[in-house]
Amino acid sequence: MPKTKVCAVQSLVHPSFERNLAKAEQFFRKASRLNCNIICFPEIFLTGPLNKQEYNPKIPILSKKIFSKLTKNYGMFAVMGSIKEKINGNFYNVSYLFDDKGKILGNYKKNHLQSNSEALYVKADTKVSVFKTKIGNIGIEICKDLLFPEVTRRLLLKGAEIVFCPSFWCSYSEVYSPIYNKKYFKNKKPVEVVTFVPARAIESEVFFVYANAAGTSKSSHGKDVLLGKTQIAMPFYGTTDILDHNKEGMLVKELDLSIIRDAKKVYKVEQDAKRYYK
Repeated sequence: MPKTKVCAVQSLVHPSFERNLAKAEQFFRKASRLNCNIICFPEIFLTGPLNKQEYNPKIPILSKKIFSKLTKNYGMFAVMGSIKEKINGNFYNVSYLFDDKGKILGNYKKNHLQSNSEALYVKADTKVSVFKTKIGNIGIEICKDLLFPEVTRRLLLKGAEIVFCPSFWCSYSEVYSPIYNKKYFKNKKPVEVVTFVPARAIESEVFFVYANAAGTSKSSHGKDVLLGKTQIAMPFYGTTDILDHNKEGMLVKELDLSIIRDAKKVYKVEQDAKRYYK
């Protein structure tokens, strides 16, 4: 079974699209020096949160063009975080997977949306896909999808070995419910991410790579304080590596895909799950 070295980026999200794009290349350069096979960026890391009126159709076009160039130049696969994009008349929160030749292998459109912001104009999709590559079978989900084990389970049943989850998860956001902000997490950090990332890896027999944004972001919908906690989890062990803060940084880890084979023999989750999921 092959080994794949992954890089999970925890980046600050600047108001300037051009500055975020330039910073992406810096992370490519660092990951390349560490011989990474694939790099994953956070959700909406190039623009931050956008409302419908702020959408610029040139941004998705330019983003994909630049990422195609970067993946080819650095010989590295990439999960391009996510961007808001208008496709066939509908807005989606979509993540693209590029190979090391600059080709787009496919995309994933977010299934579960933030109800008080993006869901006001973005359409939720219902499909998941697994992309079979020379570095492993790759699945993608985005941020709030983490709350739904069914997403990862469906990826398992399509053959996923590594699931990437770009995220823009906050410890505080003005679009979150006051119940969440003031009653349960006023004086402590939210616990969902550190709970569910290792759970998804173990219960679905996959490596789970979670890449969250960092710092503080201000947009038209208000102030966001990002949670950070970018991490990598695997069967048997749960979370093995974490950026336990919300500062900028990156995680690099070599994944031994033979662990997935062993997990399938021990847990037999995939075998049993076929009776419940189609």
